[in-house]
Amino acid sequence: MSAHDVWKEGMTKNQEIAFMKKNVVPEMEPVFKSYNANRYEDFNCRTCHGPRFQEPKDFLPSLTFKDGKLTAFAEHPELAKFMAEQVVPHMATAMGLLPYDPKTNSGFGCHGCHEVKMQ
Repeated sequence: MSAHDVWKEGMTKNQEIAFMKKNVVPEMEPVFKSYNANRYEDFNCRTCHGPRFQEPKDFLPSLTFKDGKLTAFAEHPELAKFMAEQVVPHMATAMGLLPYDPKTNSGFGCHGCHEVKMQ
């Protein structure tokens, strides 16, 4: 990716939409369809932003972090594994960011799209 293909805070709404259409949708559509082609047959902006085009954190389910772990790995292991191994690294690439690194507590991770509640 070139330098202009990095998500930057402070972009206008039109810049954000253009970035998503150019970088995120083409990267993420095949990832989601490979997981479940029927469920994600109509992958588009609404998949993550909902029918009212909300921020993903306001539309997607919240995650819970308890006892040093995301509870999703116990509650929905197959989905959590897919998200951790496929969605996070591909989304980081699409955003022009590094994937989350627990050693440094930095990078793009689950919290990039989901609210994470600490318990």
